[in-house]
Amino acid sequence: MTWSWTQCWRKEFSRRKLTFHPYTPELLLHPQWDISPWLWLLYRFFMLGYTLGWCMYSGLLFSTPKWLIYISHLTYCLLGVYYLLASANLTGAVVLVRRHCRDQCRTVSEVNPANSIGSLGPFPLPSPLIKSLSLQWFLLTFVSTYSLTVSFLYWLAVFPVEDHKLSAFNVNMHVGNSLQSLLDLFLSATPIHFFHYVYLLLVGCAYATFAVLYWLSGFTNLAGEPFIYKVLDFGACPLTASLSVLGFTLVCLPLFHFLLWNVHLLRRWLVEVVLRGGAWDLRRGVWWWRVSGKKEPVPISLTDTSTSTSLFSSSGAGAEEGVAQPLLVPTGSSRVAVSVYV
Repeated sequence: MTWSWTQCWRKEFSRRKLTFHPYTPELLLHPQWDISPWLWLLYRFFMLGYTLGWCMYSGLLFSTPKWLIYISHLTYCLLGVYYLLASANLTGAVVLVRRHCRDQCRTVSEVNPANSIGSLGPFPLPSPLIKSLSLQWFLLTFVSTYSLTVSFLYWLAVFPVEDHKLSAFNVNMHVGNSLQSLLDLFLSATPIHFFHYVYLLLVGCAYATFAVLYWLSGFTNLAGEPFIYKVLDFGACPLTASLSVLGFTLVCLPLFHFLLWNVHLLRRWLVEVVLRGGAWDLRRGVWWWRVSGKKEPVPISLTDTSTSTSLFSSSGAGAEEGVAQPLLVPTGSSRVAVSVYV
C-alpha cells in the first residue's frame, strides 16, 4: 500500500476536507470499479425506480403527512432524492461529454483531415452541474450515515418496545436503506471525509429541535401519542429524551460516520489491490472514452486541470487527494498513449 490508515486519519482534519466542493467532479460521476458507463447508468435509474416505488407505496400505506415526522422515513425519501440527483447528473455529464467530443472531433477533422482525433483538451463542467454534484455528495454522506444510525437504533430501541410488525415495509425501511447506502458507497468513487460529521451534527440538532417543537405544539404521532418516538417523550421522561438526543448526535452519528469512512478506505485499498495501483488512472480514462462513444481513445478530461485534483495520485489508487490528474492527457503524451493502446 502507498498509504497508511494513520496517514489518512491525520489528513482528514484539514480545512479543505470540511467542504463539499468537488475538486475532482468526475469522482462523483463514475464508478470505482470496472463497470461500463451504460450499465452504471442503468444501475442509477434502477435504484431510483426501486426507491421511489417504495416511497410512493409508503405514502399510500399511511395516507397522512405524519408519515414524514419519522427520521427513518425522511432519510429514505432523501435516499430517493439522492438517486434522482445522481441519475440526472450522470445523464447530463454523458450528454455533455458526447456532444463535446462530437463537436471537437468535427473541428479537428476540418483543420487537419489526416488526424481526426487530435487533442481535445480538458472539458470543464458547467457551474450548475458542479453545484448539483456538491449536493449529491452531501446527500450520499447524509443518507449513508443516517441510514446506518437509524437502522441500528430502530432495532435496538424502537422495535422491541413498540407494537411494530415484522413486515416487508419495516425490513426495507430499516435494513434495505442501509444496504442500499453501503452498496452505492462501495460501487461509486465518492469519497467520505470524517470532518463532514459537522454537517450531520447540525442536521441531528435540527431534528431534535423539531421533535421538541412538535411535542410543545401538542401534535401526535401515527398512534395518537404526544411524541414522535417513545424515547423522545419530553413530557413524561424528559431525562430519557434528553439523553437519547445526546446519544444520537454525539455517540451514534460519529461512530457510524467513522465506520463509513473506514468502508471508504477499504474500497480504496481493494481498488489498489485489484487494479494494481496505477491501472486505476488508466481505467478511469478509458471509462470516459467509452462514454464519448468513439472507437479510438479520445483524450478528454471532465475537469479544468487548473482547478481539478484527483483522489488518487499517479503512484496508485490509494494516494491522497491533492494531485492534479486529468482523466486523459493529450495523445502526444507517450506515457498515456502507450498505456491506452497496450
